[in-house]
Amino acid sequence: MKNKNLITIGVIVDKHGLKGLIKVKFYTETEDNIELYNPIILSNNEKFNIKVKSKIKGLAICELENINDANKAEVLKGEKIFVERSKFPVLENGEYYQSDLIDCKVYDLEGEYLGKVNAVHDFGAGSILEIGKELYLFNNENFPDVNIEKKLIYMNTNSYRD
Repeated sequence: MKNKNLITIGVIVDKHGLKGLIKVKFYTETEDNIELYNPIILSNNEKFNIKVKSKIKGLAICELENINDANKAEVLKGEKIFVERSKFPVLENGEYYQSDLIDCKVYDLEGEYLGKVNAVHDFGAGSILEIGKELYLFNNENFPDVNIEKKLIYMNTNSYRD
């Protein structure tokens, strides 16, 4: 689903139990208050109100409105969860939503094209950009110039040389 007005906040990874609950991997800083973003939109374009019931091993156990059995929940496995961009605060200069970095073209400081951002990962130690098949820590030293409007990022490749 390519829509600049939507931001991906998670993905349904599995069902949980027999009552239609789902396991969600959220990309937000915290799962707390996720209900503030209701209704959520799935990649199949269905809209639901979501409620976090508990957390287990880095996943949120959630309830979706009108999903009340395991079979209905199972069908949703793999669906990405989106919310409207307008529900998020306007960011300060130098701050970015991870989804805005995806598909940005990346150049070194001399202007040589290095690739595009395929994905943004965060395993707990900071955001990592996947450019081509390589992974790079996303910080001001490595990426001193980011222009979201033009979808351009400049990388300081000197920080990766011996």
